[in-house]
Amino acid sequence: MPENFTGLSYESAQLAHPEFFSPQNAGLAAIFTRLNKRGVLRLGGNTSEFTKWSETDVSGETTLPAAVNPDTGQREKSSAVITPHAIRNLRGYLDATGWDCIYGLNLGHGTPEQAAQEAKFVAATLGPKLIALQIGNEPNLYGKHFRPAGYSFADYIAEWKTFAAAVRKAVPGAKFAGPDVAGQSEWIVEFAKQHSPDTVMLTGHYYAEGPPTDPRMNIDYLLHPTPQLMHDIPLVMQAAREAKLPYRMAEGNSCYWGGKPGVSDAFASALWSGDYLLQVAQAGYSGVNFHGGGNGVYTPIAGDAVTGFTARPVFYGMQLATEFEGATFLETKMKTDGANVTAYAAEQHGSLLIAFFNKDSSSVSLSVGRHGLVAVGTPSRTRLLTAPAIDSKQGVQFTEGHLDAKKAFRVPAYTGVLLMFD
Repeated sequence: MPENFTGLSYESAQLAHPEFFSPQNAGLAAIFTRLNKRGVLRLGGNTSEFTKWSETDVSGETTLPAAVNPDTGQREKSSAVITPHAIRNLRGYLDATGWDCIYGLNLGHGTPEQAAQEAKFVAATLGPKLIALQIGNEPNLYGKHFRPAGYSFADYIAEWKTFAAAVRKAVPGAKFAGPDVAGQSEWIVEFAKQHSPDTVMLTGHYYAEGPPTDPRMNIDYLLHPTPQLMHDIPLVMQAAREAKLPYRMAEGNSCYWGGKPGVSDAFASALWSGDYLLQVAQAGYSGVNFHGGGNGVYTPIAGDAVTGFTARPVFYGMQLATEFEGATFLETKMKTDGANVTAYAAEQHGSLLIAFFNKDSSSVSLSVGRHGLVAVGTPSRTRLLTAPAIDSKQGVQFTEGHLDAKKAFRVPAYTGVLLMFD
């Protein structure tokens, strides 16, 4: 599992408030580094298709709020002006946190010339902090929004090549990621087949459920694997292997269109996020960026510089999974007896790590053995991820436990467990 596996995704419109991603925003920087000391910040989302690049700084106050919520796709978009000042502050923020950046350019309403101008300044300013540039956000949905119906991959890749050529001319040595599609892995396969030599990463999006108006999209649905994920994992990983490129889930979360109250902001999202991250890491993904911002329902970090920043439940599941960064996964076998449980094991610097998620409404008995024969003994560290209830929005916490893995022990309903054996 790469050491920069866990990341966050924000709307490009957030850059219209230059003081947000700034080294002066110490509260936000502190919670970023609490999650990961060398994560990846992806900037894009629906609003990236409505941004405007200004080669000069804009004086006066912005009309956008200090913290921009994830775009729900259900309202008219206003143009967000991105300035050199915002990009300089972004570089300072990345330096302060130790994070790197994937930066999205406007394909939906932009021009190749505008993209090239923006990319030139972004690349020169972010320097080694810039992992890659992405051209367009969820282009497989363009036919529903700002392209003619029937907009195809062939249409998209032709546009992409025109934009990429303009960016290359302005930025020698530019690096690209894509296609950044919404849940249509077949476009990822096609992009991988046609990728240019300066493409360094394949990217796509994944939301476990949606829309939030669908009553079936509830906690129980979230805590079980989706057919889409089971379909996507082998498809994108085969494409990545054949193209010899890493694959990163660059935007996603529990429920699209901004999340579902009572699900996306509840403790269930913590168990889901920790389980999902380790599942796709074990499958070979190079990283995951959960989308968020402002006080959106599913955002991992809520708040702003004035009221302060707090971690939502989903953040805690991300923290548990981040413990596995730098580790090598081990083959595991588990007998569940029908319970809704998952487990992962890995070796990390000579230690054995085990994560166990009880997503069942009943407590379960857990016993751990190595190669099915020898009990692994008493863990040197035990952390339990708990909350008052599965739908709790507050009270999510890690507690240190004392468990003897030489014999079976009870894991309460709806609990995450992290075990470390030296």
